[in-house]
Amino acid sequence: MRVRLRTAAVFAAWLPLTACGIQETDVIGAGSAATVDLLPAREVRMLLFFLSPDGVLMPVPRSVGESEFAGEQHGPDSGEDGGRPATEETIAALLAGPNETEKRAGLVNEASLPALDAPARTRTSVNGVDVILAAPLAGLTRPAEWQLICTVAYAESAEGTPMVTLRGTDGTRTPARCDPQPGVVSSAAATAPR
Repeated sequence: MRVRLRTAAVFAAWLPLTACGIQETDVIGAGSAATVDLLPAREVRMLLFFLSPDGVLMPVPRSVGESEFAGEQHGPDSGEDGGRPATEETIAALLAGPNETEKRAGLVNEASLPALDAPARTRTSVNGVDVILAAPLAGLTRPAEWQLICTVAYAESAEGTPMVTLRGTDGTRTPARCDPQPGVVSSAAATAPR
């Protein structure tokens, strides 16, 4: 009797699985991978690009209330875009260098970046955005350029896509997008912190 009941139970469980009539299908694409915004939200943070101890360009989100470069705290009504800091403020934060927490993590500025006392202005151009530095560009290394270009690109757009042109007291660099080669951008980063 037990054998018949067990066989009947197995058959009863198996029957709905084979008789449902659902056809096998191929894999269906669901689009590109999802993207998420960094914390804190873009409206209350800036994205600065520093170099790791290994010389890798690193995006570092910083809350606008943490900024040490301005004389006042920033709230939701500051900046040009509903709370976001102006691009000039973001450049000033980059030139001021990593804060104490970022320094403890080993992050540095490339030594050839201009000093904070060389203010920067930005203006929209046909190529994207121009960064006008009150300093020469002659000594600016490629890693320092990437720090400026990527910081400005992400200050201007959540996707970091604008072309950025660096202009100094001694000339202009070719417009570029924030797209450094993956991996190490500077071998001197760890030896020349700023």
